[in-house]
Amino acid sequence: MGSKNSKSRDFDHLIEQNSTELTFLSAYGGLASDTADSVGIFAAIKRFLNAGGVEFSETKDKLELDFGYVKIVKNGVKVHIKGRSLPIVASDLTQAGFVDGKLPVRKGSCTVTLQDWDIEQRRFIERLVEHLNLR
Repeated sequence: MGSKNSKSRDFDHLIEQNSTELTFLSAYGGLASDTADSVGIFAAIKRFLNAGGVEFSETKDKLELDFGYVKIVKNGVKVHIKGRSLPIVASDLTQAGFVDGKLPVRKGSCTVTLQDWDIEQRRFIERLVEHLNLR
């Protein structure tokens, strides 16, 4: 009996170890999903912008900003930002929780759909807001 417990514990340890060591894979982007909590993500972005002092007008499913918009769409929340030399690169729009990202060569705008509200999405919005508020 002692060996069965030992093998079980070793297997659990192996799974735990691998799950913590594979987090770098999120840098390669997530899978498109139709089950994003669009309303929750929209509400989180609204709170985040409000806390940051960003002014916007609001309808049921859209926030209009001086520099773009945030809108609930079928597969997440679409964010469109326009400005000069946005501080992002194309790979920022392909991380886990980001889909349909578009960044023109001159970086005068970007569009991406957020399917998650995690640290990467918060950093993305925060960088853009800081950049645009410094103009």
